[in-house]
Amino acid sequence: MQPLASSPPATRHTTPADTCHVDVTTVAFFFDLDGTLAPLAPRPDAVRLPLDTANVLASLFHRACGAIAVVSGRAIDDIDGLLAPLRVPAAGLHGAEIRHADGERVRAEGYAVDAERIASMVAPLHALVAQHPGLLLENKGSALALHYRGAPELASVARDTMRALAEQHAERFVLQPGKLVFELRARHVSKGRAITTLLQEAPFAGRTPLFAGDDLTDEAGFAEVNALGGITIKIGDGETCARHRLPSPEALTAWLLTLPPASPPPPSKENGA
Repeated sequence: MQPLASSPPATRHTTPADTCHVDVTTVAFFFDLDGTLAPLAPRPDAVRLPLDTANVLASLFHRACGAIAVVSGRAIDDIDGLLAPLRVPAAGLHGAEIRHADGERVRAEGYAVDAERIASMVAPLHALVAQHPGLLLENKGSALALHYRGAPELASVARDTMRALAEQHAERFVLQPGKLVFELRARHVSKGRAITTLLQEAPFAGRTPLFAGDDLTDEAGFAEVNALGGITIKIGDGETCARHRLPSPEALTAWLLTLPPASPPPPSKENGA
């Protein structure tokens, strides 16, 4: 199996410094989506899951007896659209919504959609985007993301605008920086809490958690999985509390392909033989 590069503090992907043994029968797999399973694109709606990745996920889902979940800032409907026809347990909107392994879909405990507040924040953001066409507003229904991938020079404008809105609605929303994006998400949810919730139920319960992510939004998940003695993998460069690192989504797919198949059970002994 290809070893994982240890992290931090290295930001270059050269000689691996650690070896990570993964048994698909005893590990619960949690994956971020954009920038982790799928390469980033100029616009969120242009992201596509590579065929090789889709195939390895489908195989891993079977070999891990369904102990795979996607934990993303996207809504669950968007996750399903990118993974189709594969359908897995999922946590969307940074954990604000969760679909359990039995298919039940629920809101995180203590969380409710605040449509009126979202609408009040959308108006000034639409005005800002009209003024600066390089910006892109993504309305997720219960969260708002202001992307500046098309205009990196507007980073401070995007940050200051979103920070001001977060301060106005601080009792319900928090500012979440990401890769060329600033997002307003629900205050009382996180990817770490979502992973902990899923780990309490079959088929995840009793397994060692593994979480792979690429962005600042994934650090809460890394911290929680580290505390549980699990395996954390940072995709790409940047400071992180993850304990391992791979350089790209393509490298993650390649590494997953190296995971050995489940070991067959030992032969039964009859009559003391």
